[in-house]
Amino acid sequence: MSRVGPRIDEPTLLSTMWIAVLLANLFRDVHETLRPGFVDELAHEGTVYGSQVSDSTLVGSGLVLVFFVSVVVLARILPRRSNRRVNVVAAALMAAGVLAIWPKDPDDFVFAAFQLVGVALVVAVCARWRHDTVPSTGHTTPAPVPE
Repeated sequence: MSRVGPRIDEPTLLSTMWIAVLLANLFRDVHETLRPGFVDELAHEGTVYGSQVSDSTLVGSGLVLVFFVSVVVLARILPRRSNRRVNVVAAALMAAGVLAIWPKDPDDFVFAAFQLVGVALVVAVCARWRHDTVPSTGHTTPAPVPE
């Protein structure tokens, strides 16, 4: 069976997959604000599903999210060996985070499943990535121009 269209290189594929996983995370959070009583609970009690939301929780969550956003860029610029390590570690952390915040209502299962499948695919791409496809910065000699 032949492939249709050009093959996407691993760094671009990994970066794109991370964008999809992060969008699922973002839309899950946005979607959660539509739950009856969510905004009131957060604004008046400072809790979400009974867990206290403190300044340190927000800073910690922000740092974790910045790490995942940076993986989108790192996937495109790191050499293969480092890239594989960063992506596998990020995938493990994302999976742990998704499982730690186990879905509380049925629609969250859809987002969680998408994220878990996404990070599993990231690990699969890293495991199958055999050759460095990051463009070389070495100098090449131009081909002679026929006269």
